This record gives sequence, structure tokens and C-alpha cells, in this order.
Amino acid sequence: MKYSQRVLDMLNQAVSGQIDNFWDFSFKFNALFGEDEEFAEAWDNENPEMFDALNDVELMMFLEEHDPSDKQGFINFLTPYYEKAKQLVKLSA
Repeated sequence: MKYSQRVLDMLNQAVSGQIDNFWDFSFKFNALFGEDEEFAEAWDNENPEMFDALNDVELMMFLEEHDPSDKQGFINFLTPYYEKAKQLVKLSA
């Protein structure tokens, strides 16, 4: 679960308000779905349900287009994804 846990940790930091500007978060999070090919492949093999659930067009568009300084907007938008990811990590454990 090391790949799924890393993604879950990133989402946890985001929804708990530990990130002040989401520019770097968005860039790093998007990279996990393909730019970092080794990570993406390993994560997809480890937990394909979580990978597919978060590899969502609406999520990717939000990360690319939303104002990175809108902390509360990111928290509100990412919270349902975080909750779903937590469930999928538990199911795969």
C-alpha cells in the first residue's frame, strides 16, 4: 500500500488545510497519473480501483484551472475524493 498511502497522505494534507498554495500540489498530484510513469504503473498495479477513482477528468480539470490560492475551494472540492480514497485503501489492505 505504499503508493496508495502516499496519495492518501497528499490528499490528507490538502483537505486538512496544511497546504497554503495549491500550485505545487496540483502539479505533483497530476504527475502521479502518468508523468511519473513508474509511480503511476506501480500504483495502478497496487490499487487499480483507487487509481481509477482519482484518475477523473473533473478532478484533473479542477486542479489545472482552479485558482491555486483558493485554499477553501480546494479543501471543499477534494474532500469527497479523499473520503473515497480512504475507503479504497481500507478495502485493498
